Amino acid sequence: RLALSNAATRWGSASSSGSIRLNWRLMHHSPAVVDYVVVHELSHLRYMDHSPRFWGTVGSVMPDYPALRAQLKQVQIPKWEDG
Repeated sequence: RLALSNAATRWGSASSSGSIRLNWRLMHHSPAVVDYVVVHELSHLRYMDHSPRFWGTVGSVMPDYPALRAQLKQVQIPKWEDG
């Protein structure tokens, strides 16, 4: 299952049931950064942690993931508040 989220602090999440949620604010990022978040969450379907095996899976698909991950931390995206 795939769903969009409005999470304040997460770009994505994956559950052990196979559900993936992606923050709609990702549309403010480049397609490469979005791809990184998707690969990150799909890798959680194999390893539900941030172990070396998990990062090895991410790196096997996206060897340049550290630079893409850094971009997520550098860019300030305005919050959308329900009001």
